[in-house]
Amino acid sequence: MAVDPKIVDAIEQAVQEAGQSTALACRLIAWFDAIASGNEDINDRQSSYRHLELLYEEALTEGEPNESEAEDDLGDLEEPS
Repeated sequence: MAVDPKIVDAIEQAVQEAGQSTALACRLIAWFDAIASGNEDINDRQSSYRHLELLYEEALTEGEPNESEAEDDLGDLEEPS
């Protein structure tokens, strides 16, 4: 069973309104889809923890870029020694 398109739209809209990255929306949608299709079990604590860690890493707090955005912003600059 695929995730209802209304759910996908709601996730994308909520993520955008919260000022979060589209990557976060993609990760949420992928997890919802995996649960809906039976490929993931929401009651599997280890799997859920792994997914939540990915979501936490992708989520931005106010004024704090995530790692991938920070790396993009730094470009080819070398790390200071």
